[in-house]
Amino acid sequence: MAWWDETATARAIDHRQGWLDSPLVFREVFQARVAGAPNTNWIEGLMVRAGIPKAGRWASLGCGAGGEEIKASKLGLYGSLAAFDASRASLDLAQHAAAEAGVTNLSFDTIDNNRFSLPAGAFDVVMMNMSLHHVREIRAALEAVRRALAPGGFLLLNEFVGARQFQFPEAQLEAVRTLLAALPEPYRKDSTTGLPKTEYVRMPVEHWNVADPSEAVRSDLILPEVERLFEIVVRADYGGTILNLLLEHLIHNFDPLDEKDAALVRVLAAAEALLIDSGVLPNDFTAIAARPLDAAREVPARGIAPPSRLRPLALSSPLGNAADLRKIVKLTDELAAMYASRGWKLLQALRGLVGRRW
Repeated sequence: MAWWDETATARAIDHRQGWLDSPLVFREVFQARVAGAPNTNWIEGLMVRAGIPKAGRWASLGCGAGGEEIKASKLGLYGSLAAFDASRASLDLAQHAAAEAGVTNLSFDTIDNNRFSLPAGAFDVVMMNMSLHHVREIRAALEAVRRALAPGGFLLLNEFVGARQFQFPEAQLEAVRTLLAALPEPYRKDSTTGLPKTEYVRMPVEHWNVADPSEAVRSDLILPEVERLFEIVVRADYGGTILNLLLEHLIHNFDPLDEKDAALVRVLAAAEALLIDSGVLPNDFTAIAARPLDAAREVPARGIAPPSRLRPLALSSPLGNAADLRKIVKLTDELAAMYASRGWKLLQALRGLVGRRW
């Protein structure tokens, strides 16, 4: 697709666009929560947790520029990998990068993720890294993956599972606005405008239908369909509900080598985790290792409650219960040590979010 080729070209020039493009966030939030340690490769961490042996036959659907596939090869995680993507420009970048890295057990080819078939039982692992939320026919894609897996095979997913076509609920947007307002202005400089960012602008469905009709086209159905066809062995939710929206076009303002910047990212991640764990906001990103269910054991797909029905906090006071209070006190200590008066401002924003009924 033309828009994927354009995106691949743009990211090759400057990839600092989203929250996970930051090595700081990638390590401190994503890998720490998925693999269990910030410096452990997330794929390797999932494999260890799920008991997946190395040296298998792999496929990667939606490989993009091949960065994660090349890393996995260097770590010896697979014997061979067939990588597929719909974007020819992405595949060209991937082939060049693999050649430069000296990776020879990795091949590339084009695929239509909405209409594809793979040889039956040909792979020990099929990986989809941020590609399934671009698929309209999720069930058909997962059924094709299930057929392609050898006995004992695994599906590895790293996915956005939040609001369809990014129609985030108002509660989520308000949380982002509140925390943005609490950040010092230098951290809020938007790389696209040069101005301080004050909110995440929720673009209407009509925008995405033109800009990229595949973006999060059925993201809300990913978890129900995976649960219908697969047994989830490991599921590592890692947030992104706030950080994804807040850090978009701001991530360049946080220096990965500056301990104050790293501490601020950790506190924002802790604030997000508190809101998710308390049931105020949903989790938007997850990594999964799953095994196919036999057809006779398929689980009926379960629906997802609309945002307006998300469970609110049952609060007896503005600060919530004792457990919530202990978490907030812990955040207070971290903020005080980091920014003093600025920390108090961010704490007040977080306290307001936790104590408000959405």
